[in-house]
Amino acid sequence: MKTATERASAYLAKMPASVSGQGGDAAAFSAAVALVRGFDLSEEEALPLLSHWNKDCRPPWRENDLRHKLHWAARSTKVPAGCLLEAEWPQGGQSTHGAKGKDKPCRSNNPCKTCSSSQSAAEPQSPQTPAIPAEDRAWLRETWPAFHPLTREDIRTVAELRGIFPDAVDLAHRHGFLKVAMMQGQRCLVITEGTFAQVRRLDGQPLAKADGTHIKARNLSGSQGAFIGQSWLGETTHVLLVEGAVGLIEGLAAMLLVDTQHAWSILAATSASSRFARAPELLERLRGREIHLIPDTDEAGMDAGASWLADLQAAGVHAHVHFLPKTCKDLGDVLHLPEAERLGILHEIFPPQPPTLPQP
Repeated sequence: MKTATERASAYLAKMPASVSGQGGDAAAFSAAVALVRGFDLSEEEALPLLSHWNKDCRPPWRENDLRHKLHWAARSTKVPAGCLLEAEWPQGGQSTHGAKGKDKPCRSNNPCKTCSSSQSAAEPQSPQTPAIPAEDRAWLRETWPAFHPLTREDIRTVAELRGIFPDAVDLAHRHGFLKVAMMQGQRCLVITEGTFAQVRRLDGQPLAKADGTHIKARNLSGSQGAFIGQSWLGETTHVLLVEGAVGLIEGLAAMLLVDTQHAWSILAATSASSRFARAPELLERLRGREIHLIPDTDEAGMDAGASWLADLQAAGVHAHVHFLPKTCKDLGDVLHLPEAERLGILHEIFPPQPPTLPQP
């Protein structure tokens, strides 16, 4: 009889390789889960097998990345330990898992096709990539770098990089939404609230990904949160909802350009995929306020805006949508328009304070 390691090796050989841009990260994590959860191998036992599988990945992962995935996968509770050891793979790779009778169902949360249909599986089925449990996310957040306050020079740097007044950056900083941290040997801006943190290099250059590609912003591992800016809601009567973590700063910058007649706060969806279904308590907090949405003008942004509007209206929240000119993708682009055009758009969003008439 083959050992667990030999069976795991044969199983892994049938799993798809990790390919950048084609769900590569999920494929690598699924492979790690199969080894340390499905076949109940230790991380050290699994590493040589995962390293051998990694040779076909495009591009191959670094050893530290493989160790990290095994460490993370070992702490997942969505796949029962040893569930793949229950399967038997005779010659040809056909599974007899669950074939001892209909009265003996598969105990795995990720059964093979034999257990879920009348047809036998042609090859071992890779386990589904499990959602990251809350306890795993909490552990990942413990690996975050130390956050520090911004210096005056940092505030000026961010303001110049975003093309906005330093007052907006300072305001976001004083309310705790902006920090700095060292990442990849570089000083980075951290946009954060609660369990969410996104980093961007302060010099405006992209961050490097594990596969060698680059990205302008990165959510730290374990980040969790669909909307940020919630701690500033307070008793404000009006709320501006924009897309993207950096939109929080841009929203503040826009608000400061107009002498508004109401108390405003800025709320930023962390991505176009953010939905109120992930933040039902926020939806409740928005009742009785007036919400102004500014969706990004691309397809994902417009879909997100439609979803947010529908959820708000269904919850009985008074909401408006402001569509930006086609030449502007987001509110950040509006801030770079000529002053007259910029103020014309902002006055529609933030009604200005009416002028005080002289007393007779």
